[in-house]
Amino acid sequence: MRPGDPSLSAESRAADERALVSERVQGIVDERRARDRVDTGRIHPYFGKLRAQLEKQMDAPPLFDMPSFPKQMLYAYAEKARQFGASGSPGNVPGPRQAPKPGELLGRRARDEPGYNRLRSRVQAGEELQDFAQGVSTMKLVVTLELLQGPDGILREVKLISRSGNHAYDDYVLQAVPPALGKFPAPPPDAMGVHTDGIRSVWSVEGRVVYVRKLSEMKKGSDNVYLAALAAVGLLAGGFEETTGEVSVIDVRNPHFECRSRLLRVY
Repeated sequence: MRPGDPSLSAESRAADERALVSERVQGIVDERRARDRVDTGRIHPYFGKLRAQLEKQMDAPPLFDMPSFPKQMLYAYAEKARQFGASGSPGNVPGPRQAPKPGELLGRRARDEPGYNRLRSRVQAGEELQDFAQGVSTMKLVVTLELLQGPDGILREVKLISRSGNHAYDDYVLQAVPPALGKFPAPPPDAMGVHTDGIRSVWSVEGRVVYVRKLSEMKKGSDNVYLAALAAVGLLAGGFEETTGEVSVIDVRNPHFECRSRLLRVY
């Protein structure tokens, strides 16, 4: 503190305050624009290919000491109960309205024709089992990263914004990013989000245990007995991949871990 110090004048303090507020406001605007670019789909296909490359690099992760099948089932049941208490429906989650599932359509039909109730209960049980097997309602690990790249796409830095709570999973994701971007081609210089000083983007990487197996991977013997047992109790369910023609079925005997990346912001 010095008498007559110009930095203590009212004009100087007002200028400092304006600069500080302007910086904060600009930061808020930049964050909003970065989210809106992703939410409205105004991003270059480069980032979609980058997402696919990240997931390809994390194709076969370990289970990371995730809870056992019974604990996952209890967690899924509790999560459905929580959703029901919050929204009145165990399937309602924030986001755009999706097309009604067959079980929901049968539920509407059963209001007028109670005879459909038995079929509805079996269909909805299959839908819940399918959601569980695909990891929709199981425990998940989520880590958030900020990627800083040069205008040529070369990775400069990976910043960990939020942890998942599982250090082994966090380390796995962090170690997977550099080799994924190292094999990736440079983006077009005129792509939205690609600037002369580089590329800045924020991603979440979500990992969870799934209980789905490709039918082509199953072998004769115990696998056939397992499928027959599921069919006998009405629990044989799965999915069909239209692009590859691959059929998958629920297999609780062979859990595996899947990582899915999601672009959150592009600056």
